[in-house]
Amino acid sequence: MVRVAVVGCAHGMLDDIYATVNFVNEMDPENPVELLLCCGDFECMRNMRDLETLACPPKYRALHAFHRYYKQEKIAPVLTIFIGGNHEASGYLKELHYGGWVAPNMFYLGAAGVINVAGLRIAGLSGIYKQQHYTAGHFESLPFDHNTMRSVYHVRELEVFQLSHVQQVDKTPLGAFLSHDWPRGIEQH
Repeated sequence: MVRVAVVGCAHGMLDDIYATVNFVNEMDPENPVELLLCCGDFECMRNMRDLETLACPPKYRALHAFHRYYKQEKIAPVLTIFIGGNHEASGYLKELHYGGWVAPNMFYLGAAGVINVAGLRIAGLSGIYKQQHYTAGHFESLPFDHNTMRSVYHVRELEVFQLSHVQQVDKTPLGAFLSHDWPRGIEQH
């Protein structure tokens, strides 16, 4: 069985996250973390142009570490699988609507996706729920304006529908499900 670490919002702090994973692995070398799951706000900005598609106050806009992984100046020490949140390089992630490799050892699940890693079946739904866009199609295109820079990361009914049918195709049970929004009622547990 693969040992998994999970991080909530990464906010581009990949070097810190990987340093923590490496520390954990040094403490328990017989049982290393081999897979990192990130539940959004990964912030995979490759360059300043990607930064322009990040919906957040200007004081929080920074390239952080991802661009060094993208340019292969650094390599993620463990396989990293992530979904999008509401603070993302939305232009780049829109290019990868169905998911894909963003850098060596880093995989984006897409707007909605399922992947199998060492027998662990992982599904994910990117974005956040906003009622006014849920039933809409994906109408956003570059260059984003103030509104589409935000609506681009809103969850759509189509992706929820697709994920609801995954079990019918492959009977392997899901081992993990990633979402950026917290499950309804979580505060009661």
